[in-house]
Amino acid sequence: MSSIDDFYSKMGEAASLTKNEKYDESLNLYNEILEEYFQTDDKNIIDYLPYTFYNKALIFARKKEYEKELEVYNELLSKFISNISTNSEIIFAKTYMNKAVCIQELQKEIDSVEVYKEFIQNFENSSDEKILEDIVQAKYNIALLLAKDGQNDKSLEVYDNIIKSYSDTENKYFLEYVAKSLVNKANKYKEIYEYEKAIEVFDEVISRFEKFDNNFLKQVAIAYHNKAAVLSELQKDDELQNICDEIIEKFSNVHDEFIMNIVSSAQVIKDKDRFNNNTF
Repeated sequence: MSSIDDFYSKMGEAASLTKNEKYDESLNLYNEILEEYFQTDDKNIIDYLPYTFYNKALIFARKKEYEKELEVYNELLSKFISNISTNSEIIFAKTYMNKAVCIQELQKEIDSVEVYKEFIQNFENSSDEKILEDIVQAKYNIALLLAKDGQNDKSLEVYDNIIKSYSDTENKYFLEYVAKSLVNKANKYKEIYEYEKAIEVFDEVISRFEKFDNNFLKQVAIAYHNKAAVLSELQKDDELQNICDEIIEKFSNVHDEFIMNIVSSAQVIKDKDRFNNNTF
């Protein structure tokens, strides 16, 4: 058996052991593979060695041994980041994303922002669409983490970057993040009492995305619902009633629990108004 065939055979055996939850046996086999092949000159094996480290890290993640998982991600990046190939590029992207999640398990969530930033810096110009999908996810996660940490201005900057970078695409995956970013941007304006700005952005979500398919329905429904909340705060009762009518008309036949709750809330507001108008 050739070296490459032997390598693939052992990798397959290790994956099978992992699938059967024989984690210690699988880890031992991955370590044997690394000991045997780490110094190889075979380009095909070199390209796939990062998978050995990555698969080890996933086992530690399953065992909830996050310190060991993080150690393996760091080792993978330190040993291979200068030798990225088209065959291994996706593994580096997944490593950065998983490393950020791992750090969130171990440390302050905000610490993972630097990992996402490093990933974006290294891979933002990739031609691999799957990696670019991870890039937009990383940017979105940064914005969420900054907002959670109270860094509102920086969070809004990242949302604006997502909106600007992906608004002209026809790729619905990226457009979903544009819609989510707009909704979160408007919600942030709402939280800091900049109500008119919030309404303006909610209206943008509604006008831009209500024509799309069900992938955008939740964000459009949230925009309607939260716009209603702002109008209620501003005591703009006529506009509030109109929004509630639109919610009920547009979403009553949608069989999604989250959206059905939004419709129910709109109906409660209308019923409350009807009750108030008929009391003596």
